[in-house]
Amino acid sequence: MPFAQLKDLKLYYEVHGEGPPFLFVSETACHGEVWKTYQVPEFSRDHRVIIYDQRGTGRSDKPSMDYTTGMLADDAASLLDHLGAEQAIVYGHSMGGRVAQLLALDYPRKVNKLILASSGASHTASGIPLNMCLELVEKGYERYARDHAIRIGFTTKFVQEHPAEVEKFLEIRLANLPPLECYLRHAIARQAHDTSGRLKDIRVPTLVTVGDDEARTTSDISHWTSADILARTIPRAKLVVFPDSGHYYFFAKPEATNKAIREFLTEA
Repeated sequence: MPFAQLKDLKLYYEVHGEGPPFLFVSETACHGEVWKTYQVPEFSRDHRVIIYDQRGTGRSDKPSMDYTTGMLADDAASLLDHLGAEQAIVYGHSMGGRVAQLLALDYPRKVNKLILASSGASHTASGIPLNMCLELVEKGYERYARDHAIRIGFTTKFVQEHPAEVEKFLEIRLANLPPLECYLRHAIARQAHDTSGRLKDIRVPTLVTVGDDEARTTSDISHWTSADILARTIPRAKLVVFPDSGHYYFFAKPEATNKAIREFLTEA
C-alpha cells in the first residue's frame, strides 16, 4: 500500500489515471474512499487523480495531538511534493474545502484551480459543538455518525426514494471510522478555522458548490450561508447550487456534480 512518509507521520494515498493532477480532500474526519465510486472513475480518464486519508483517518497515522486546518494543508502540500505534483486542481468538500483554501493561500504554486464544495471560511462558535456533545452522549459514536450523515447528507425525499443508495454511501463513509479522539480533534480544528479575512487573496479560478437543502442546519452557520460568503468574497468565484440536494450530492447526484466540475475545468 502506498504511504508518503511526512515529517511526523505516514499518510496513505492512492493515484489513479494520468494527466494533470487532481487532488480530492475529504470532509471532517473522513477517509478518501468516498471518492472511489463516482469521481475517481470519471476524472481518472484524463487526470492524475489523488485521493488520501488525512491524518487521524483511514489508514494514515493517528497522532494524539492538536490538529489544525493549517496542519492538514501542510500535509496535503507535502503529499503533492512527494508525488511531484504541481499546479493541481484541488476539490475540497466541507472541512476539506477549508484545508483546500489554505493550500491555495499558503502554497499558491501547487494549486491551479480550486473547487470548494459545501465549505466555508469560518464558524461563529469554537470548540466541540454542544449539539454534537449531546448526541454523542445520548446515541454513542457509531449511531451519531450514521444519523448525522443521513440528516445532513440527503434530502428527506432522497432517503425515502433511494434507501439502497443511502445505505451504499453509509457503508463506505462509516467504514473504518477514526477513533473518537481523532474525530473530535478534526471537529475542533474545523471550528477554529478562519480564512474570512484572506478570501480576497485567493487568486486561482474558484468554483463554489452547495446543495439547496443545506440552508437548514443545527450548527452555528449553514453550509448554504457559508458557501454564499465564499462565492461573494473570493474574486471572480463561480457559484453552482444543486437542486434537491443535501451535503453528499457528489454521491447522490454524481452526474450533475461531475458535469459542473467538467464545465468549470474547461473554462478559461
